[in-house]
Amino acid sequence: MTDTWQPVPAIVKRTRMAAMASYFGLIGLFTGDALVSMFQGAPWYVALILWLVRVAPLFIFLPGLRRNHLRTYAWLSFAIMLYFMHAVNVAFIPADRLYGLLYSLLCVSVFCTLVLYIRAARKHLGMTLQ
Repeated sequence: MTDTWQPVPAIVKRTRMAAMASYFGLIGLFTGDALVSMFQGAPWYVALILWLVRVAPLFIFLPGLRRNHLRTYAWLSFAIMLYFMHAVNVAFIPADRLYGLLYSLLCVSVFCTLVLYIRAARKHLGMTLQ
């Protein structure tokens, strides 16, 4: 019996780390926004509820991301498009323009790194890229 284990290429590792960094960056952005709204006078329970509404859909994907399931990465890329649509709407509000631009850049970053990781991992695993 031969051992078929192959080391994971560096591109696969780097794209996964970039995808995870972008994912947690988006969660960090939502956390920072909740903290800023609390410091600006919003009650803590309102900030907590808004934070949960924003972050709960992202936390659904966390177990699959930790187990490194490619299907989870693909579904997260679809879900990020909903966040991107909201980010573009927020970017057109003059008072929230900077937040909206950062939000949309993070969404684009998450989506692009997810797609790159899925492509690199499928190539490494010998799956077709059709």
